[in-house]
Amino acid sequence: MARIEWAALSGDEVETVVSMLIFNEHPRATRIRPSQGDFGIDVLVPHPGDTSFADVYQIKKFASNLDASQKRQIEDSFQRVLVGLVRRGIPLADWYLVMPLDPTIENSLDWFAELPDVVISRMSSDDKLGLTEEEIGAITAWRQSPGRIIEWKGLTYCEALASKYWFVADYYLHGGSERIKSAVAEVAKILQRDITLPHTDAGASSTSILEPHELRDHLARLGRVLDGDPHFRYGFSVDPAAPRLHEEPGLIAAAQEIAPDGMCITFRIFERFAEALNERPVPINLRFQVEPGSAEQRAFDDWRKYGKPLTATVDMDADLPGGLGGSFSNATARILPASGGTRYENRYRIIDPDGATLAELRFSLTSATGLDRTGAWIQGQDTSGIVSIEGELDATDQSGKLSFSFDDPTGREAAEVTAAIDFLANLSHANRLQVADKYGPFHDFQEIPEAEAPLPLFVARYISALAALQAHTSQLVAVPDLTTVTGRDAQTVLRAAKLLGGQTIVGTWKAMEFDTDDAVAFDPDGHYQLATIEPLTAVIGATALTLGAVQNTLMSVKLAELGDGRIRAEPHLNDTAHQVYAPDESVPPADRKPVRSRPAPDV
Repeated sequence: MARIEWAALSGDEVETVVSMLIFNEHPRATRIRPSQGDFGIDVLVPHPGDTSFADVYQIKKFASNLDASQKRQIEDSFQRVLVGLVRRGIPLADWYLVMPLDPTIENSLDWFAELPDVVISRMSSDDKLGLTEEEIGAITAWRQSPGRIIEWKGLTYCEALASKYWFVADYYLHGGSERIKSAVAEVAKILQRDITLPHTDAGASSTSILEPHELRDHLARLGRVLDGDPHFRYGFSVDPAAPRLHEEPGLIAAAQEIAPDGMCITFRIFERFAEALNERPVPINLRFQVEPGSAEQRAFDDWRKYGKPLTATVDMDADLPGGLGGSFSNATARILPASGGTRYENRYRIIDPDGATLAELRFSLTSATGLDRTGAWIQGQDTSGIVSIEGELDATDQSGKLSFSFDDPTGREAAEVTAAIDFLANLSHANRLQVADKYGPFHDFQEIPEAEAPLPLFVARYISALAALQAHTSQLVAVPDLTTVTGRDAQTVLRAAKLLGGQTIVGTWKAMEFDTDDAVAFDPDGHYQLATIEPLTAVIGATALTLGAVQNTLMSVKLAELGDGRIRAEPHLNDTAHQVYAPDESVPPADRKPVRSRPAPDV
């Protein structure tokens, strides 16, 4: 990389190159455009310790030893940022002076080291500025804050960034922008002709088609050239058919060139940093082709009003980076909502006709609006990620409509998705939907029009029962594939949840036989109660989960001896059985259940 001759550059060139170096080093940085109210700020970088505060990078073009006038300009910039701190609430953390000039010992030890206190003192006595005691106190507190950094980042810093981000100087000072356009054109030629190489075993005029591994090397070299754009990064692919384009983080545009046989080259353009589109705007002029009353017209109207994504046939003039723009007829354009739309949280709850709460969810939402600004398109998900919401709100008549969808909960932790499943199971007529901000009261939104909920209530009861089991096992209780759950398996889960919750399950029993010790004596004419201990098991997918033991109490039993220590038990006055959770009992083997007896109490 050629050394940058900073002193030979104009002031605008220095400031542009340095700011681009900082943006590439700090992709979330933002630039403050010069104005009367810029408060001496060039670039704001989120503070590493607390991103609610920002470090100020003040860029100066000075590349040779400072004179008194230049020092005064730097002092004025520092003063203006302190005024912004107290009068505009600028969340100032640290302050950096950046210019391609290293401090001399005199400048570093004397002038710059004294600059903060000298400027603050001058501000305090400036009657025209008129700082209040409270403002002076705030400035002093900022200055004296532990760990406060006020630093001169000079030539060494600028050269280190220039070496790390070599493409910045190459692009702005050494013709790199033209090389990027040439590289894009080289990739596009793949569709227009075969790339050939001399065949090594034949004459000089003989050729062979470039093999894929050789093409890979060719594209890799072009990719390195494309990586020289300081504002954007480029991705490209060669496919036998045009792939569908999707929204991706940082994607600002994509272009596809399709050959007559369907072969397609796709270019994707990604911003390197948050300010990329401000530093290198991408003007696009679209002329839409829609038939009145058509589905395309309705989609276009929704885009204008609500800001919903639009895919349409257009004539287009676009100045895309890398020379990818131009004029296009009958092109397909997909317009997505601007990233960074309004983000907020709402709560939605469902009440029954009597006003009782059935379910409630919190949603993280993003709101976009169209060019007309007469409506809003909202979308988001609940905290579990299971339920998605999409809606259109019309500002002209204060009306709106919402729709909900859901993802498959298979494999998700049951306790995490229970609230979402309850919400879906109650989303039906004649229940009502209410909405509230993150905090505060609920308000009626609309009566739910759908006759049937997206999920039946028994699914919600089943998943709620699964969630109840989690407190009684260290094994993850996940939602199985609901399409494979049998009625019998679901009943084992529901039964286990009831028992673990302290309920007594009342049922009936039939005659049974069991072995006992020879020493056990009983009255053949007696009236007994029996208690059997058995494992408490729930079948979840392919797993039989043991959760402890249960006791079955047979309330009225007649006993008969069969010989060889075998006894038959039959219902006597009734066939009622009570089943309860027995946390103090050991879990017996499934094929050997303990049996206990006692005389039945007198009724």
